[in-house]
Amino acid sequence: MTDDHEPDGTDTDIERVEALLREMSSEDGELLELPDDVWAGIEAEVDMADDQADVVVLDRPRRFSSRMAVVSAVAAAAVIIVGGIAVVTQRDEGGPTVVASAELAYDPASFDELGADAAANVSLVDDDGILRVEIDESDLPSPSGESADLELWLIEPDADGNPAELVSLGVIDPEKPGDFEVPADYDPDVYFVVDISVEPRDGNANHSGRSILRGPLTET
Repeated sequence: MTDDHEPDGTDTDIERVEALLREMSSEDGELLELPDDVWAGIEAEVDMADDQADVVVLDRPRRFSSRMAVVSAVAAAAVIIVGGIAVVTQRDEGGPTVVASAELAYDPASFDELGADAAANVSLVDDDGILRVEIDESDLPSPSGESADLELWLIEPDADGNPAELVSLGVIDPEKPGDFEVPADYDPDVYFVVDISVEPRDGNANHSGRSILRGPLTET
């Protein structure tokens, strides 16, 4: 019995592949970057596919890396912006806010000579409804040689600018001046002059009259 059958084309296909392989050079083995429109077409087809579970998506490492770099940069920027917004919101909703400031000055005509070389800047801070006077920058003397302290005051001036009413905020440590809470019953819009005085330790709670620095609070 002879084996007479029609060729199915398999032998011919193998021979054609072998011929192509023999014609290939080393350069034919290099990967080529496909044009953008080819990948755009593939992505469009993927989006239109009814059953995406059967679709195999080929990724391009270099393009994927670039895209991820952009997304990462945008995400990082969003974090920074949100963080910035959070800080501003917290401050606006109740964080400490400087509402006024004053540069205190020495008056050689009427102040105690201990203040001749003194200097101080102060801020009025609203900390969630609690007002404080903070001594920001200062060069304050120490009343050495006498039993006395420096004391911080708020003054309500009269029509001529002279003290009409006063309230003491506390004793100042010249080395660490710090901040002082304003009593709730005293409005800095009325008691708007800041004063530093020398107060003897004599048990008298009134102002001694020995001011060394003074200045009005102005809105910032």
